[in-house]
Amino acid sequence: MSAGNEIATLTAAIDANSANADEVTRGLSRDQFNWRAEPGRWSIAECLTHLNIVNSVDLAPIEQVIESGRARGITASGPFRYGFLSSKFVASQDLPVKRKFKAPKVFVPPPQADPEKTIGEYRRIAGEVRRLVLAANGLDLARLKVDLGALPAPLRAIFKMPLGARFALIANHDRRHLWQAGEVRKHPMFPK
Repeated sequence: MSAGNEIATLTAAIDANSANADEVTRGLSRDQFNWRAEPGRWSIAECLTHLNIVNSVDLAPIEQVIESGRARGITASGPFRYGFLSSKFVASQDLPVKRKFKAPKVFVPPPQADPEKTIGEYRRIAGEVRRLVLAANGLDLARLKVDLGALPAPLRAIFKMPLGARFALIANHDRRHLWQAGEVRKHPMFPK
């Protein structure tokens, strides 16, 4: 896939996730937004707040890598190939859900959230991620590497992810939790 095609695929995924977030949260009361099917399961609010927390941590490091790549002229037209570990990590976050992961403590959302503020923040952050994807067009998405904020500091220094794979991970992770939020809304006991 060429760089332009990869950028188009990524922006389409971000746009689809934003539309899905709007659909899943449309018309919900605060009680519905924060409803849990059972203790230990996340509400729609927790799914979106988790995405807001995780994705907001990624914005600055990604922007720095893009600016540095532009300044150093690290460009390529693709197609891009990502290593085994990066590809497996990206795939692990996509649908269908094959394995559950426990969120690192810093990314665990609070139990309650305001619907308007949360979805507004999701839209803002998704817009920033989309802007960064477009800003990366023409860069070598495989050679430029980004820290993974979810990893402990010692591992962060060792394992960095290619920029294109990082964008794909964000899109897949969002799709996964938006699907989870949709499942909450479909639950037979979901308040009407």
